[in-house]
Amino acid sequence: MRWRNTAWLLIIVLTTGTTWAEASRPVDDQQVLEQLPRRDNDALNAGIARLQQARLRAPQDMDTALKLAALHLQRFHRDADPRDLGRAEAVLAPWLAAQPVPPRVLLLRASVRQSNHHFPEAIADLRQVLAQQPGDAQALLMLASIHQVRGNYEEAKQSCGGLVIQDPPIASLCLGNVIAVSGQPLQGLALIGRGIDGLPPGGTEYLWALASRGETLAWLGRSAEAEQSFRAGLKLDSRDAYLKTALADLLLQQGRPAEVITLLRDDSRNDNLLLRLAIAEKHAGRSADLIAHVQDLKARFAAAAERGDRVHLREEARFNLELLNEAETALQLAEANWQVQKEVADCRLLLAAALAAGQPRRAAPALQWLRNAKLLDPQLLQLQRKLAGDVQPVRGAWA
Repeated sequence: MRWRNTAWLLIIVLTTGTTWAEASRPVDDQQVLEQLPRRDNDALNAGIARLQQARLRAPQDMDTALKLAALHLQRFHRDADPRDLGRAEAVLAPWLAAQPVPPRVLLLRASVRQSNHHFPEAIADLRQVLAQQPGDAQALLMLASIHQVRGNYEEAKQSCGGLVIQDPPIASLCLGNVIAVSGQPLQGLALIGRGIDGLPPGGTEYLWALASRGETLAWLGRSAEAEQSFRAGLKLDSRDAYLKTALADLLLQQGRPAEVITLLRDDSRNDNLLLRLAIAEKHAGRSADLIAHVQDLKARFAAAAERGDRVHLREEARFNLELLNEAETALQLAEANWQVQKEVADCRLLLAAALAAGQPRRAAPALQWLRNAKLLDPQLLQLQRKLAGDVQPVRGAWA
């Protein structure tokens, strides 16, 4: 997600190792399904363990519970393990019965719902927060994020506008992100730059700003500058999954799979990163590693479907398109994903899947979005040209 999930960005101031192609059920209570690695080997995991113990000692302490829920959300965004979302929600449950629900609890539940792509429910939580605390910066920024992801740009701009007095650099970043994909990419880049200039280097907001600048530069065809921005962020936090994902996509577009393998070889627990690692292995001819990783991804997507988790429709569509060569399945998933979120990656995916399936007319919604966005992304332009014989060509800044 373009916004790195802003709930995590502000509030924080289920993958398996099996290789089954289908979901598996245990045959008895003694069967071992997975050996989970210990998760007490870094500061984040140690913090979660410490707060869990503190909560056992003082189960009525809301401050401890909310800190624990926030750390579970932070770890979810790092590792993409959906169990952390469930744990965060369970920690919040006792305080959701209060009337009114405390704003801090609503913000964290909105973050869980946003992460699960339950956008209307997240918006409802955020509106409750704003009813209790008008002008709440966290709620406004998260609301802008959700509106942008759904393609509701005027609503997103209004939410960004509420931040201007409270935090001008964050307001610039917020608005820059919105207008960069809604017809003014150069102006968006300028606003993002203004936001970066107003932030102290090294913090979470600064990493978000570097990622935003890198993506916008890539969409303008300025790949070398985009790569510099992503790598600058990774120098500050080498484990940032969003920056790694963005850099991996850029390198794959440039035909540099070996560098992607080097970047991601230790990140197989994160679904998004494992997908890109497998795509790089395919292009680099690493067949032994690729076979194992494809089977692993199959198991993960099957498990997600069984539990009703449709958060990773984008990744599952790309998996079917680029690794399984199942173009029609990929197109159906890409269409379903487009109903939920409308970002540059979603546009690119729908165009590519429609082209691969020989169904160019089904790319029309993404082409209309691209017409309005006026981006100069080389891959998008190439896909548009290939579809132009059957679909009305996009007219925009490149015409």
